[in-house]
Amino acid sequence: MASLRHIVNKRQLRNSKTFIFFLVFLLVLFFAAALYGRFYVLEPLRLSDSAMYPKFKEDDVVWICKLPRCIDELKVGDIVWARQKNRETLVRRVLAMPGDKVKFYNNGKVRVKNKTKQLEDEEVFIETRKIDVPKKGDTLYMSKLNDVEQDYAINIMMEQNILFYIKTSLWQGERELPLDMLGALKLGNRQVSLKEVDLLPWQDRYLMELQVFQREIGSTPVKIKREFFNKADSSRIEKIVAQDDYYFIISEKLKHAPDSRELGFFSRSQLLGRYVYSHRHIPKVAGDYLDKITVFLKDVLDLSSAN
Repeated sequence: MASLRHIVNKRQLRNSKTFIFFLVFLLVLFFAAALYGRFYVLEPLRLSDSAMYPKFKEDDVVWICKLPRCIDELKVGDIVWARQKNRETLVRRVLAMPGDKVKFYNNGKVRVKNKTKQLEDEEVFIETRKIDVPKKGDTLYMSKLNDVEQDYAINIMMEQNILFYIKTSLWQGERELPLDMLGALKLGNRQVSLKEVDLLPWQDRYLMELQVFQREIGSTPVKIKREFFNKADSSRIEKIVAQDDYYFIISEKLKHAPDSRELGFFSRSQLLGRYVYSHRHIPKVAGDYLDKITVFLKDVLDLSSAN
């Protein structure tokens, strides 16, 4: 009888050690998966501004999926974490995808994919403009781009490390006007310098065109034209080819919030991840996972007791 009890105790001890080892293995596996997920799959991100209000507030924590497929499966309306050219990052909503056509109206409306909606506090587009969002492989012909698209194309050339310089000229119809006329203008209370004209944003150039038009005789519109040349050999840059897919991303709170309207398109390589949930959803998500773990451990315990 004592011998039988000894055998039973020995088997129980062996089973107990096996079970403990199994639990330790599961815990190690769990923490390894958690660390992998933290550094390679999900990134908690604290928002530094209120640009996405009312969706998010400043200091809200959002969780970003960094897996490549999270970007590959993007669609209009998704929220992304993106890196600017100055290495700073921002969180914005996708307004248009590669290949989409966007039209901003001067009354705050925007049209994408045959759908028009009103954007509150939109003041960047002081004049109606159409924008084609490039996709990888698209050829952009510089002479066919409007003033906004040319600004965005300059960013693309910089991203592709194309060294260039710009020659600006002033025209009214077929008549070339002296470029010095631009140096006599003011933007607000600031005197315009001819040295800055080449890279002034399109809104400033548009306002300068209006000022010159008011001073000139005739009804033909005045246009500031730009030609682009390669610094290496001074050859004219007629076209560039998009080496990546590009996205147009926008903030929720449009005043004083930088996005594609001022910064231009964001390339696929600038998108760091896609929003999946915020800190407000963490208790529910964590609760769901804890419930699943509890059920799993209960099944393991029941199986061990049966043995």
